[in-house]
Amino acid sequence: MNTNPDAKTIVCYGDSNTWGADPNSNERYPANVRYPGVLQDTLGDGYEVINEGLCGRIFAAKEPGKVYRTGITHLKSILNTNEPIDIMTVMLGTNDMKNIFNLTADDITNHLKQTIQFIKNEKIGPQKGTPRIIVICPPPVVNPEGKDLDKRLKDAPIKSLILPKLYSKVAKESACDYLNAGDFINLINGTDGYHMLKMHHEVLGKKIVEIIKQKQY
Repeated sequence: MNTNPDAKTIVCYGDSNTWGADPNSNERYPANVRYPGVLQDTLGDGYEVINEGLCGRIFAAKEPGKVYRTGITHLKSILNTNEPIDIMTVMLGTNDMKNIFNLTADDITNHLKQTIQFIKNEKIGPQKGTPRIIVICPPPVVNPEGKDLDKRLKDAPIKSLILPKLYSKVAKESACDYLNAGDFINLINGTDGYHMLKMHHEVLGKKIVEIIKQKQY
C-alpha cells in the first residue's frame, strides 16, 4: 500500500481483466503487469491505486449459486472500505453478455447507469463529495484465431460491438470520462477472445493515465 498521506486514491472496479487473468495460463498476471499496476508505476507515489477486480463480476444480474459476483450488491462495501476515493474506473460488461443472463446491450447499459448513480449517491469522494468516474468500455469479445470461444459467450461478439456507443452516451449524460478499450485493443490473436494479454494491460494503463493527466484530478 502507498503510505503517502497526500496520495490520491484510485479504485479500479472491474472483472477478471481488472483482476489480471492470463488467458493462456489460467493464472494471474503479476501486480506490475495488470493495468492497475501500470497505473501505479506510471503515476508514482502521488496516487494509491487499488485493484477491485473480481473474476466473473457482473453489473447487476444474478448468477445462480454465485451471488458474490453481482457487483451492485457488494459495491457499497467496496466504496466505503476505500473512501475517500478521488478517481474510480469502471470496466464491466463482458460477463454480462453471457447467455445465462439473456441481457441485451441496452440492459447492460442500464446496469452501467445504475452503477454510476450508486457511486455518486454514496458521496465517498474527498469532503464527502463525488469521485471522478472513468467509464471504460471493455474490448470487444471476438472469436479468437485457432481457438473456440467460450460457449457461454457465443452471442457476445455481436453485442460487444453495440456497447461502445451506448456506454459513451451514458458517460456523457452522467458527466463521466469515457474510454473505449476497443479503440486500441484487439483480442483476436493469442487470447481466448475476451481476456487481455500483457501488452493490452500496458496500453490500457497508459491510456487511463492520459485521461487522468489531461484533467489533473
